[in-house]
Amino acid sequence: MFDSLIDNLNSDKWQEIDASTKVESEWKEYHVNLHHKQLNDTTIGLMIAVDDGELKNVELKDCLPKKDALKQIGTIEIKLNAEETEIVGLDLNGDVVVRK
Repeated sequence: MFDSLIDNLNSDKWQEIDASTKVESEWKEYHVNLHHKQLNDTTIGLMIAVDDGELKNVELKDCLPKKDALKQIGTIEIKLNAEETEIVGLDLNGDVVVRK
């Protein structure tokens, strides 16, 4: 059984929301490269891509120390910041978290 996404994230920086409140146009389904890089104790670097799209290097910040919310996750809906460099929302089958 997998932990909830919030179980691996700093709850001072992230919050769970109801899936029905998210704006669908801001989210895309991405394939996540299974090899993640621990950039520091609370930040993970990873590569993601939409179907037939180019890989993007992005960061998932404010994880709990040495935790990876996307460990063993191959496909997930993600909301990126405007620069498309940082993950600001995750939706794994209705388990939705966003940056505060």
